[in-house]
Amino acid sequence: MILNELHQYYLRLRDSADSPVPSRFWSIEKASWEIEIAQDGRLISVLSLESSGTGDEKARKSIEMSVPEHDGRSGTALKPYFLCDKSDYVLGTGSLRHYEATAALHDEVLSGCDDEGARAVLAFFGRNDQVERLDEDKREALSKGGFAVFRLAGDKRRLHERPAVVEAWNRHCLSGEGGSVIGQCGVTGEQTHLARLFPQVSGVAGAQSSGASLVSFNFDSSESYGKKQAYNASLSEDVAFGAGAALKHLMNDNAHRCRIGDTTVVFWSDRPAYKENEIMRFVMDADALMRPAEDKATIESIESSLMSMKLGMPSPELDYETRFFIMGLAPNAARLSVRFFEVETFGRLADNFGQYLRDIDMVDVKGCSLRTYLLQTAVLGKTDNVPSTLIGSCVTAMLKGGPFPQALYTSLLSRMRCDHASNNPWDMGRRAALVKACLVRKWRCNQNTYDSEGRSLTVSLNENNTHPGYLLGRLFAVMEKAQRDAIPGASATIRDRYIGAASTTPARTFPSLLRNYQNHIENLRKKGSPGYYVTEKRADEIMKLLDGDGPFPKSLDTEEQGMFYVGYYQQRVDLWTKKTKEGEEGAEYSESDEKEQNR
Repeated sequence: MILNELHQYYLRLRDSADSPVPSRFWSIEKASWEIEIAQDGRLISVLSLESSGTGDEKARKSIEMSVPEHDGRSGTALKPYFLCDKSDYVLGTGSLRHYEATAALHDEVLSGCDDEGARAVLAFFGRNDQVERLDEDKREALSKGGFAVFRLAGDKRRLHERPAVVEAWNRHCLSGEGGSVIGQCGVTGEQTHLARLFPQVSGVAGAQSSGASLVSFNFDSSESYGKKQAYNASLSEDVAFGAGAALKHLMNDNAHRCRIGDTTVVFWSDRPAYKENEIMRFVMDADALMRPAEDKATIESIESSLMSMKLGMPSPELDYETRFFIMGLAPNAARLSVRFFEVETFGRLADNFGQYLRDIDMVDVKGCSLRTYLLQTAVLGKTDNVPSTLIGSCVTAMLKGGPFPQALYTSLLSRMRCDHASNNPWDMGRRAALVKACLVRKWRCNQNTYDSEGRSLTVSLNENNTHPGYLLGRLFAVMEKAQRDAIPGASATIRDRYIGAASTTPARTFPSLLRNYQNHIENLRKKGSPGYYVTEKRADEIMKLLDGDGPFPKSLDTEEQGMFYVGYYQQRVDLWTKKTKEGEEGAEYSESDEKEQNR
């Protein structure tokens, strides 16, 4: 199914007015150099095709163009490319063996071509003095890499674009199919030439830079009926090329690709749908809206669409019947592993993403991209440290509207206890938001009656929620606020030292914390600090809701621990939010609180 949909996507792109994909036997590559030659084969000049707006070497960009196919190199074997290759192959700046192999390929392709450009190329490779015509600076620049193409002096077209040369290359490639295996294609059902290898696809994070294959058979145990390599997949040459070209196009198009941890996600639609594709781009990576490179009008339009999704309101200008294909690819040596593949209509995706936005919504938390939230499960917040086992199931849950995996929930609790989000003041909020989403989805999918009891998790503080874990989290936030006010500028608070223990064994932790809390309140009272009585009042209200002879349970299970962190964060935000309602006494910011909040 995946290969069929990729092939159909390729056919649609190929037949479009400005086709972004190459024809068969051709590929889109980045060229850095242009070699100008005379009719007698003399090297006239080597020009750089790279451009840079800032002059920064890292920012320099090569030109993308359609060139004779590059089907990937592996190992140390010689493999020249036709009319577009690196300097050691086309100029002999490295080993002479590379230059001789390239000369042999061009002689084989162009020997019968009656074209002045073809004759000039053959004359070029018949000379051995090309490198000597380059100055030392040009040699050094060429040695840094990059593909070089050819141009005949006085011709506006590059040599590989000349009609006679194009025909010679296609004829050469077709002649090479004479000995290939004939069989029935598993996608089209036609009896035709089968592909021995699937095209190499580059750009997947973590995979080999030379490219990796989506279809690969490299072990005897994976082969059957005496077939070797990709013959086991029974794919025609046309389908293999089309599917590979479509995947290469997706990997090179930022509008159809994003990265989540070690997984590269690509998506495409079954029909031309510009606006729907733009929205899907931000569904997969909503935080891209914050990037300054985005067009302002586009950002406003997409934000409006995302808000409509969140509110469950359809838009008449969108086609909700458009089908989208979403695939997650992960590196596996020289092969690609498909983490997930989802097919859904745009309307269903919009409904499910709107539900995700409502579930993940949390007061004072910026961003809504699942990629950003999953970073909260990673050690040191690094993309490469996001647990790979979580990515596929979490993306599927978002797209399908199902529950998030339990492993995500336990990973969040573990990170909460380990580092308490000390490096980034917003991490605690994002983690609390994801914990909230895990819980509400679990209750919804299990048809739990928790919401009917008036204790559901909301976007901001819910003072009617009487769940013990939620109340204990609120109480912990109040005690932390009292400590910050009593000891301004303290290097560590009770959150840094006790939040892990308080969220798991409250009966052991809270009594001593309460004694310290009373000391802090007494200290604030003696100093006459404004607003201390609001903190004290809030703590008293919470203590009254903790019913029973022993208000502190011996331990909290995993669900109660999640409630603890949500209650803690929401109460913390509420305490630090200056009240504006008429007649309501408000807690004032302390200077240290304000610095931390704005950090």
